[in-house]
Amino acid sequence: MVVLLVVSISCKQKSVPAFKSDNFSTGKAGEMILAIDSNYWTPAAIKAIYDVLQQPQPAINQIEPMFDVIQCSNKDFTASFTRHRNIVQFDCKQQYAGNYYEVQKNPFTNPQILVKIWGNNQDSCLALFLQHKDEIIQAMYNNDLARLQNAHRKLNNPEVEKKIKDKFGISMTIPTEYFVGREEKDFLWLCCRTPKNDRFVMIYQTPVYTINTANVVAKRDSVTKAYIAGAVQGAYPKVADVKDFPLAQNIQLRYHNGLELRGFWDSVRDKMGGPFYSFTMLSPDNSTCITIDGFVYAPQEHKRDYIREVEAIVKSIK
Repeated sequence: MVVLLVVSISCKQKSVPAFKSDNFSTGKAGEMILAIDSNYWTPAAIKAIYDVLQQPQPAINQIEPMFDVIQCSNKDFTASFTRHRNIVQFDCKQQYAGNYYEVQKNPFTNPQILVKIWGNNQDSCLALFLQHKDEIIQAMYNNDLARLQNAHRKLNNPEVEKKIKDKFGISMTIPTEYFVGREEKDFLWLCCRTPKNDRFVMIYQTPVYTINTANVVAKRDSVTKAYIAGAVQGAYPKVADVKDFPLAQNIQLRYHNGLELRGFWDSVRDKMGGPFYSFTMLSPDNSTCITIDGFVYAPQEHKRDYIREVEAIVKSIK
């Protein structure tokens, strides 16, 4: 018999040793498993769960859910589901002594996040989920980026990575399909072009300035005007003037502290536009400011997975 001792309401972070490289998790981009016995839950409770898991991806040009949910019952939560990258599991039984919340990292495969909520009261289980909804979404979102970064490391572009290291003194993982579109003394523009969409990452450094939203936007606009020509003469991309955007947040990537922006770009003298994600920081020697910026042009397609791709590249900085 295994005895589990937990306080009546708990939040735990579990880590296990790294798995072998052949034990990668499964699942499509932006996909997650919801294991729940829905016949025991009210429609209103199920809707409240879906409203969290399928809330809109922030700062893209159309409404797309953060996650595509595949639902199954606990009885059907077997091997094919347990290897999935992101899982939320609800388990309500009268015999449980209380209501509990737990986040497990890599319990079955790698990278994997398993969120478990179990207890004897559905209202309390739902309350626990809603109480921790932000950290649940963030953990699964970061895990989705980790999946992309694992894929990029398998098929990377060492030549471009060396150029970034020599030019800016930082290390990044660049997928093999990205090529140098333009290079200047303090600027590098990486492109991935397909017949239907374009994904870009630009890296540039400037003299040190106060890193805030207004200054980062102004620097970005001056750089794109100087170095990225649009499809028609005189056109260039700039940060779009959209109320309440860009979204700004101070974050840490590895040991780099900086400002994250999520927002929209559009074009001067053209009708192009899309989402962007950027991170601005001081250089390792504090002599310049460095911005790494990923942006997407996909006018006829969903954009969630593309903006996550460039975000994963930006966040690969070491």
